[in-house]
Amino acid sequence: PLLQKQIIDTCRMIGKPVVVATQMLESMIESPTPTRAEASDVATAIYDGADAIMLSAESAAGRYPEESVAMQQRIINRVEADSHYRKMLHTFEQLEDTSPSNAIVLAARQIARSVQAKSIVSFTLRGSTVLRASQGRPSVPILAISPFKETARQLALSWGVYPELPKAASFGYLVDEDELFDYDSPHLEKASDDFDAVLRNACRLALKKGLVTDPNDLLVVTAGIPFGTPGAANVIRIVPAAGPSCWDGVCRVD
Repeated sequence: PLLQKQIIDTCRMIGKPVVVATQMLESMIESPTPTRAEASDVATAIYDGADAIMLSAESAAGRYPEESVAMQQRIINRVEADSHYRKMLHTFEQLEDTSPSNAIVLAARQIARSVQAKSIVSFTLRGSTVLRASQGRPSVPILAISPFKETARQLALSWGVYPELPKAASFGYLVDEDELFDYDSPHLEKASDDFDAVLRNACRLALKKGLVTDPNDLLVVTAGIPFGTPGAANVIRIVPAAGPSCWDGVCRVD
């Protein structure tokens, strides 16, 4: 248990995702319910700040795979709804980082909390900005938009991150909404510096993921300009779910 806590703390400190998979619900290979100790182990891993927890034989070869997954999800939901869990996340001290990208990430987290935004949306190439955001355990989900499959798949393991892989090959998406999600016929386009187009598609993707439900729901968007520059995060913007041309229920018509 001590080594597990130390490993989790070290990974969080350096911004590396950490997955706990230690025969967490072993008895559910043969039993439909876990032991009290197993449920406590799962809860402890979450309280410790793990990015993800994993089943193995319980779901791969056990007699109750669906029940195992449902039980683990139930424990996760109970822990994350606990006020002590949020307090423990905020007591963790990160390494000091004076880079502009880190300043943008910190500002995004504070703004999201202040304006009660529904999500932080981060455009990323290799995931470094999203990992910084996840490291701070913000109070809202992080929508990570990347043009690379490998990046999106890796970010799926990070705490609070919902990766999305747009069809277009740049951050300046100019395709129609229907084409944006047509993965069967990929559409490649040249990069565009139309930031409003980028913001519009951030709103579309947030709606697609179910992170917003009302046109007035707010998103905090971070990006790097010029687009396609790895590690660059130098822009932050608050956008309503209705799009960058709208604010407080009023939309501009060009």
